[in-house]
Amino acid sequence: MTRLRPNLFVTVAASVVALTLSPSGWAGPQQPEQATTLPALQQAGQEIASPEAQVRRKALRALRDHGGPETLPLLARLIGDPELDIREGAIQNVMRTYVHPPVHQSIGSAAEAFELARLHDQPWSVPPELSTALVKALADNAPSVRRDSAYAVGIVLMPPVSNAVAFELVASLSDPEPPVRVAAARAIGRLHVPDAAVSLVGRINDEDLDVRLASMRALGELRSDQAVAALTDQFQYYVRGVAGRSAISALAAIAHRSTMALFEEESVSKNPAYRQAAYEGLARLRITAAAAPRIEAAMTSEKDARVRLAMAFALVAAGGNGVNHLLDALSDRDRSDDALAYLVEIGAPQVDAVAARLSEPTPLVRGQVATALGFIGGPKALEALQRASGESDPDVKQRISVAQFRLERTKAAPAARALTTSQ
Repeated sequence: MTRLRPNLFVTVAASVVALTLSPSGWAGPQQPEQATTLPALQQAGQEIASPEAQVRRKALRALRDHGGPETLPLLARLIGDPELDIREGAIQNVMRTYVHPPVHQSIGSAAEAFELARLHDQPWSVPPELSTALVKALADNAPSVRRDSAYAVGIVLMPPVSNAVAFELVASLSDPEPPVRVAAARAIGRLHVPDAAVSLVGRINDEDLDVRLASMRALGELRSDQAVAALTDQFQYYVRGVAGRSAISALAAIAHRSTMALFEEESVSKNPAYRQAAYEGLARLRITAAAAPRIEAAMTSEKDARVRLAMAFALVAAGGNGVNHLLDALSDRDRSDDALAYLVEIGAPQVDAVAARLSEPTPLVRGQVATALGFIGGPKALEALQRASGESDPDVKQRISVAQFRLERTKAAPAARALTTSQ
């Protein structure tokens, strides 16, 4: 299977960046002098081949304690282990390597790791044996492995995926277990599998509510025009329920011209989730500067913090001065990632305003700004990160290093990655 990320994979023999486990148990950058030696990995490799399950479990623990991208080929071998707990543990360790949560934030499940990976992933490339093992695990006999491997595929791979990967993910939409169908839908949306739109539209009527919600969100992430009619029908039918909220959020992510009137109408809805989605949709439809005064006036009386964020997002799109509102929200732990996602989506036009916040006194803000710059990319972002290389806070320093690694290794262009805020 072809490598789907840029050529960032760090080999054991020539590692330039190593990882260790952070206090939360998830992977983070490590100083070279802390790196575990090559013989330790060689020993783990020998133990993986042991016929004794306890020896292989020992190898899995050693790989977890070592951390780092150089463990990925060995973890790939354990994903196909005969023992269920070893297979599950290997997939969890893969996700630990690729996802590093912000400080004071923990991860309790593969679904949570998947959600955090949208903004807090490590840009390691994928050894071919790992992608092969994860895709094969989509057909494992254990539902937990099928579910977690679907989330891991969505974390580890990047679009465009091969036809074989797309086929297996779409097949997982028909899995007998609803949690597996949910994970498959989420992965399909994250990986932008365009041929899956028809199957996802069919899953809008799945017997399981979570599958329906995940399918609608995935259609939004695909920005599938062919799903607009079905999603509009869902919104109109379930207007007062969670399915209605998911439908309008997906429509806001797609931002089809035909939904402009719907967003205008719902921007004054009594439901804050509808107002939020409406302003997101208007922002992505690139409303004109004439709308800015109306948005500014509406913000003064809006009581819901998430709606105000979406209004600021729309205000920036209309040429207004909403970026400072988004930047200020980075200090609020409840809204910080929402604001970060909007800033990444806005991208290069606001890179100067974003970079200026690297001097903020709050570590949370500096860390989020570093992450934003890593995704926004471009010379200005890289220069700002280089100027901040003397950062004293260890978590912020780590996030600056990850952002620099992302930019330097991928030669990222501005707005290289489109993010949506659909829920």
